[in-house]
Amino acid sequence: MSLPTTPTLPIRRIVQGDNPREYFDPADMADLEEGIRAVGCVLQPIVVRPVPDTDHFAIVVGERRWRAAKNVLGDDYEMPVVFKEVSAAAAEAMAVVENHHRAPMSVAEEARAAQRQLHRNHGDKAETAAGMGWKPDLLARRLALLACTPKVLDALTKHQIQVGHAELLSGVPIEMQERVLGGLLAHKVPVAVLKAQLGQYARRLSDAIFDTAACAACPHNSTRQAGLFADSIGEGFCQHPTHFDELTQQAVDAKASALCVEYPVVHVVRPGDGFAPLHVSAEGELGVGAAQYAGCQGCKSFGCAVSAMPGSYGSVTASLCFDPACNSQKVAQWRVAVRQAAREASAQPTSSGEESRSAQRRGTSTGRPADKRAQRVAPSRPAHQTPQRVVEYRIKQWRKWLAAALMAQPQRSHRVLIALTLGGRGADLRAAQFEKALAKIAGPGSCSHVDLQEPLRRADAVAADQVDRLVQAAIASAAFGVDTRNLELLLGFLGVDEARCFRWDAAFLDLFTMSELESLATEGGLKAALGSRFKAARAGKKDAFIQALLNVEGFAYQGTVPAVMRYPRHSPDGASAPGEDGEACSVAEGAASLASAEAQASPATA
Repeated sequence: MSLPTTPTLPIRRIVQGDNPREYFDPADMADLEEGIRAVGCVLQPIVVRPVPDTDHFAIVVGERRWRAAKNVLGDDYEMPVVFKEVSAAAAEAMAVVENHHRAPMSVAEEARAAQRQLHRNHGDKAETAAGMGWKPDLLARRLALLACTPKVLDALTKHQIQVGHAELLSGVPIEMQERVLGGLLAHKVPVAVLKAQLGQYARRLSDAIFDTAACAACPHNSTRQAGLFADSIGEGFCQHPTHFDELTQQAVDAKASALCVEYPVVHVVRPGDGFAPLHVSAEGELGVGAAQYAGCQGCKSFGCAVSAMPGSYGSVTASLCFDPACNSQKVAQWRVAVRQAAREASAQPTSSGEESRSAQRRGTSTGRPADKRAQRVAPSRPAHQTPQRVVEYRIKQWRKWLAAALMAQPQRSHRVLIALTLGGRGADLRAAQFEKALAKIAGPGSCSHVDLQEPLRRADAVAADQVDRLVQAAIASAAFGVDTRNLELLLGFLGVDEARCFRWDAAFLDLFTMSELESLATEGGLKAALGSRFKAARAGKKDAFIQALLNVEGFAYQGTVPAVMRYPRHSPDGASAPGEDGEACSVAEGAASLASAEAQASPATA
């Protein structure tokens, strides 16, 4: 009988994938090659995935077999394969699991792979551990190793030291790790001996970011002991690491708190959290362009990191993005724009043609006119994620604008009432807001809501010339009850003009961090209007910066509306996507009917 045939691919069509394994032990590889040479083929298929836009396939699992077969059997050998359609992240997770259970990778390689997976999962350790087939405590141990220097991790990968050595060294300051490593390699120091030598680890006082004035008289100060005893660990150490760490953490937290005025996101980097900074900038290999970078500064995912790591306590890494997926998209868009601009520049007979072509190949900026052309090619409107506090503020303002519009447009507000009724949204009318209006129009009074007896009495006491106004107020109260999607629809239905409603003021600007204010000023034209004064204003404190932004002669504070305060325009047929609250748009059907009715209405009734 005929047996099913395993698919094969010529080795020349198979390329390396993103293998977390970095070191291939020569002895193990020699054994594997000898086995393949003896059998004359590879018995176990490797797993591959397609490389987009090519006829090649990238290895997901099985790079050791591929390397050995390539050396023994050559590029024309038909390699048995299993095809998988998986993402890069899933491919790496599969490789980690396979290597962990087949020919284990170095724990240093596992640690680096875990860091990459954690970054892709936005810091979710539970999701990362599950995706890699690990228990959470194994993930925590691997991430903790990332506090080691590259040389220590390299020694671990090459089996020059044991995991125990690396785990002990991960708690030693960066500047000491490689010095200790040299001794370990030279003298073959066992883990137990290293542990005994390190003992109660002392902290170097010169690394402190807190005031060490009180340390001079502290009994835990090694300088005091060095003056008294022949044997000591030397001068300038704190021998009470717990207390040292507590003071350090307080200083780091205070620094991070102060930076919250500057950035939307301030991340404190602690040992073992697997943090990998993602820099965002206008130029460079991972640039996003000047216009988009200005937008990124106003994004809720823009920020900085403050180190709580030994050897770099309190150091700040600025201009970071905390949304890897969004950042990758923006970098890709800018690279496309730069390449297109470079192609245009290379078509022109200029001396910089070769430089432009080189930039095209690299996808980077040259700093020349091609980049200016790239700005025109790039998306015209920079995108970013609006901070939640600003979202809440603008919705509150939109409700006020809608209420005012409903009070000012009797005929259209009556149609809104019809739409609310048709849409089953009568519950959106708000008694609290209406009672405030009632008190202003008809005078104060109390009203029980147990039944209609008291409300009827009070309604019957309203003067005849006040009834129409109160009906308007009742309809206007719905502005404070409708969901976000319907709020946007009603704003559009009444033709509310943001330029007539919005005005730049201190309450609005105070919502933003300094980086967000810079982005907002750039977008709104305030930065250009301030000109050379902007840099000095930006360097000051937030209150002074806001005052400078609000005192620009000739700037239209009433009439210039930032994008963050504009409501989206929806068609009355409800075809657009649901609003931020995700609720269904039941007013849309009523609004569509009203739009149709208005189209047929005479000027006298419309």
